[in-house]
Amino acid sequence: MCRGVAMLGVKDVFTTINCVGGAAAVCLCIDGRPFAAGVAVLLGYFLGDALDGPVARWTKTANEFGVEYDTIADHVAHCVAPAVITYTVYRDAALGLPPAATHAVAISLAALLLVVGSVRHARNRLVDLKTDGIWAGLPRTQVGFLAMSAANSAALGHVAGGAWIGIALVPAMCALSLSWIPFANHRPGRKHFWWVRVVIAVYIGSTLATLVFAPRFVFDVFFVWLFGYLFVSWAALTRAERERYHRDVAAALAKRRTA
Repeated sequence: MCRGVAMLGVKDVFTTINCVGGAAAVCLCIDGRPFAAGVAVLLGYFLGDALDGPVARWTKTANEFGVEYDTIADHVAHCVAPAVITYTVYRDAALGLPPAATHAVAISLAALLLVVGSVRHARNRLVDLKTDGIWAGLPRTQVGFLAMSAANSAALGHVAGGAWIGIALVPAMCALSLSWIPFANHRPGRKHFWWVRVVIAVYIGSTLATLVFAPRFVFDVFFVWLFGYLFVSWAALTRAERERYHRDVAAALAKRRTA
């Protein structure tokens, strides 16, 4: 039997920061502060989740515990917390509907985010798909962050029908998440696409700068970058990578059907 302390390392401190950000977000939503909740998720993401992988590689301490811990921490911070934030914003949104109907819409959006994020995770665990550097379907992180950003957006809050744009966005992103459309991830490094690294650096820098100097618009900036990810992450894949991915998907699904 493994001792609990033996599984923990420096990398797990950053995973914990990510998880704490998600937990803080849920608590802030209970207090009726969805914007602050979104900021908690952002801080957990940039100060924790974005660093635990690199730290594990630099310190050569990657292990199965870290993988599992990171997975559940991401589910809390990138799936549960955004769902709660979305519910908190939309339960009192001016949708032109009776209060009971508005409340039902808010519950439905939160439930959809939670169910789809959970189903996608279960699906990807069951389907033995090992294609390095590619996500199968839009990652739950992007889905949750897009929903959270739309809910807290200053721009959408001042546009006629802006709340409905956010509402329509959630099922559309959830459908992409359960699809088999390939999206590039950061593993392995794509050195032949140097511009992707530049885009990522600008994305992180501009989001953090907005959070410091113009916090009201941080989720608008974040939303634009996340929406751009839909194109950039597809464009970052070479034709050979897409063809290999689709072959791997077909093989994995055929294997699952005969299992």
